[in-house]
Amino acid sequence: MADPRTELADIVAPAAPAMMAAAGSSQAGWIAGGLVALAGFALLAWLRHRRRPARALHAIAAAAAQRQGSLPTLAARLDAWARKSFKLTRVDAAMCPPGLDPAAWSGWAKTLEQLRFAPPPPDGYTALARLCESARRWRRHA
Repeated sequence: MADPRTELADIVAPAAPAMMAAAGSSQAGWIAGGLVALAGFALLAWLRHRRRPARALHAIAAAAAQRQGSLPTLAARLDAWARKSFKLTRVDAAMCPPGLDPAAWSGWAKTLEQLRFAPPPPDGYTALARLCESARRWRRHA
């Protein structure tokens, strides 16, 4: 006589087809892996976008240290960077961004204006590098 446990086992708990079980878990793994990769790429893009102002300021400072480009051009790039970073319509000594020392800002803005529009002084590239360094400190704390 047949054993009822083995005869009724498929009726009580039917076995899944081998091909469907393997394909389902593989597909779920690919979907999960894709979502993790997508989240990783989004995080890297966000971090790169967030560091863009720091990279631009570093490029200006490096060009000033290596004396690449004319001094008024580099000063104009620093002016554009300051307007964008501190959300200003123009860099003015009288209009200090919030969170910065007004006296330090005034001196910084006047020096930048002299580097942009006055004849280049002999230590102009050094002064521009100092302006970039103080802007880097301000950007971290503002």
